[in-house]
Amino acid sequence: MTTLLERSAPPELDAITLLPGRAALLDVLALRRPAAGGPAVAGVVLVGLPSPALVPLGAALLLDVTAALSGALVEGEWLARCGRAEFAVVTDEPLAAAAARLRAVLDLPVVTGTHPVTADHAAADVLALAALDLAAASRG
Repeated sequence: MTTLLERSAPPELDAITLLPGRAALLDVLALRRPAAGGPAVAGVVLVGLPSPALVPLGAALLLDVTAALSGALVEGEWLARCGRAEFAVVTDEPLAAAAARLRAVLDLPVVTGTHPVTADHAAADVLALAALDLAAASRG
């Protein structure tokens, strides 16, 4: 697997927000994976924006969300856009506290999903499990 450090070309950036995208997010998650048997020290928080039926997802809204989330990051956190209406933050903070902090800076009815980065899950699995948590939060 090619890591972020081995790439010859810079990672692709989202055209609207200029944030790194899903491929770079997977690389960062892979780099944060602990050694076998080691404790999880990092995790990912997915921030899901409201349905376009409730709030139109235009460029201005995406830029406002990017600015708000960027301003809420603590030292060592990393922000990416990982879907049409999803942002991801890789953090070493407790996941519930980080998710609450990120929701609090947005003036939208957002939902969050979280999952720790563990030795027994590959980066894509961590992201998929956080997405399942996000989907469950949006339903209930």
